[in-house]
Amino acid sequence: MTAGDQRLLQIVMPVFNDWESAQFLLADIEREFADEAVTIEAVLVDDGSIQAGPAAIPAGPRISKITCLKLGCNVGHQRAIAIGLTEIASHSPTGHVAIMDSDGEDRPAELRRLYTMAQEDQTVALVAQRAQRSESFLFRLFYRIYLGLFRYLTGQRINFGNFAILPAGMVGRIVRDQNVWNHFAAALLRSRIPIRFVPTRRGTRYVGQSKMNFVSLIAHGLGAISVFTEAVFIRILIVSAVMLALSMGVTGLALYFKFFTAMALPNWATTVLGFAIVISFQALMMPILMAFMLLNSRAHIQPVLSRVVLDYVAERIDLTARIKGKRAGRAG
Repeated sequence: MTAGDQRLLQIVMPVFNDWESAQFLLADIEREFADEAVTIEAVLVDDGSIQAGPAAIPAGPRISKITCLKLGCNVGHQRAIAIGLTEIASHSPTGHVAIMDSDGEDRPAELRRLYTMAQEDQTVALVAQRAQRSESFLFRLFYRIYLGLFRYLTGQRINFGNFAILPAGMVGRIVRDQNVWNHFAAALLRSRIPIRFVPTRRGTRYVGQSKMNFVSLIAHGLGAISVFTEAVFIRILIVSAVMLALSMGVTGLALYFKFFTAMALPNWATTVLGFAIVISFQALMMPILMAFMLLNSRAHIQPVLSRVVLDYVAERIDLTARIKGKRAGRAG
């Protein structure tokens, strides 16, 4: 990696079989930044692709280096991002670091806009907010449910994804937080790094169909929520306390009418009383068990993520191929 260049832009792109799209994207980035005084280095994280990648990818005046980190197995989109960021952080980077998907949905024109804005303010991370989504109605419905559930359980809003650009100095802070292994956006939110939200327009895939489905969305959402375990625990504790108070109130009321009044209770009252006692026990035990699990996890010193994740890199391949003249691309 190049050091000492404040006009350096390094881009992390997870790739799983989308090699054709990745090549189109790099070509369009080269064209988009043609008149920009910047040096671009691309880090393609091959997340255990089944399809063989290219032996070389053409690089032009702006894209000076294309590196492929070939992982030994498939670790998933978020963890591939964490590995790519860790690789960059290990070389004392300067300038800016961007994270974007390799399929074309993160547009090169928006990347340039984010980069221009990043030059004006070196103290914040810029994240792209998609102004509108183009998935199916059912997917968008469950996505909104996920956003609402995330806000209720954590007290935070997470209305952005992986498309972001941040000063290189912030990368080391991010990769030392092991939460980035589960979810980059949530880890960035939790890091308390100043964030500026930039509305962007979603692009279309160059080739193929999106791999995000209902199951992937659930796993993605759970990964984001897991970053805020302590906040989730506090809210569950509050709900358990309310359940305990209500169930004990019902139990006490039923016992009062049975032993201290002449009122005849219906037969179902005994069943209700039994359920209330069971709910009271569960509402009491659940937060106690969760508290012990949380305290036990905090008692262990967790390894620094950057010291272990690079073991997943099976091979580092320089894909840079020099060409003369213009490169073919697709509109971003």
